[in-house]
Amino acid sequence: MTKHAQEGPRIGGSTRLFGILGNPVTQVKTPQLMNALFETGGIDAICLPFDVPVNVFDPAVAGLQALGNLDGLVVTVPHKVRAMSMVDEVSDTARRVGALNVMRRQPDGSWFGDLFDGTGLVQGLTRIGFEVRGKHVKQLGAGGAGAAVAHALAEAGAASIALSDPQRELPEQLSARLNRYYPGCATNVDVDPANLAGVDVLINCSPVGMKPGDGMPVAFGAFAPALQVVDIIMTPAETPLLKHARACGCRATNGQPMIEGQLAAFATFFGIEMPAS
Repeated sequence: MTKHAQEGPRIGGSTRLFGILGNPVTQVKTPQLMNALFETGGIDAICLPFDVPVNVFDPAVAGLQALGNLDGLVVTVPHKVRAMSMVDEVSDTARRVGALNVMRRQPDGSWFGDLFDGTGLVQGLTRIGFEVRGKHVKQLGAGGAGAAVAHALAEAGAASIALSDPQRELPEQLSARLNRYYPGCATNVDVDPANLAGVDVLINCSPVGMKPGDGMPVAFGAFAPALQVVDIIMTPAETPLLKHARACGCRATNGQPMIEGQLAAFATFFGIEMPAS
């Protein structure tokens, strides 16, 4: 990538563009993190948030991809599954999950997609002391992000994953995929999401808790203090689920470790040089 002169303008005609697509996008942290990388590395590029409603996703993405100075896009809720149709080729991980969260322009002008949600979360949780291997997990939400997280948990050695989602077909399809690819991880559709008997790790991959006035995604009772609780929502930083978990003495975290775990993967994917630590 072209370096920009430190004394020159921050954005100019040679600036390369990246974006993050979502609906909403007010909660995303990717632009701040990527722009900090660009600034630190003296890279003439910028990452911008784009609020893209579901009904105009295809034409919006096609329009962005037509821009000659756009090099890549990050994709967040609710577009990760739909985005699979907007690229020419995908990684094995994205194909297995059926969703992507990054796409880049290739030298020949085609678009390639990959998925780092799940691996980013597992790496981030490991770094802050959460345990996945051998644990029994209950996961709320089986959409694009949920599918990525569940695949990564199974690959990381979770003993079992109980999946819950109001759209019953999503956990059914995801459970079938996980049992096919990871036979060592017992996966099932959970019809009683409030029951935490035998659960070591509770992960919320649903959007419930993001909007003002949202409560917990499930009407839980008291948590056992040994329960590890993860809510991948970034904004607000303290969701009703996390407040409840901390009040019960649980180790709990929001999606910050997931975002931090993805950053190095994003940089490699987009060809961004990470600053020396």
